[in-house]
Amino acid sequence: MSTFVAQTYFKMDLRLKEILAQRGITLKDFASTSGISQSNLSNYLNGNISPTLDTLKKIATHLNIDVVELFKEKDDVELYAKYDGILYPISKEDIIGIINKKKL
Repeated sequence: MSTFVAQTYFKMDLRLKEILAQRGITLKDFASTSGISQSNLSNYLNGNISPTLDTLKKIATHLNIDVVELFKEKDDVELYAKYDGILYPISKEDIIGIINKKKL
């Protein structure tokens, strides 16, 4: 039996490194004061893993900025759905199709 996991994954370039540099904060210092591990922060910056929405909120709150300020303006956010352990990309057209089906 197949399972659908209702979790959204984001692939994005964060401005975190740039913001920390502007404020003169090292990754190590930010990790210790924010409660987010340095290894996770490093992985977010290198694009190895993507932060959850809760983690993005935690980062933004700690920096006293809005979550949207963490993203580079020209980068698109890619969405994925996980089904049977496989991540599938979700396009804008997929979302519009789902919304249109709900209207019926």
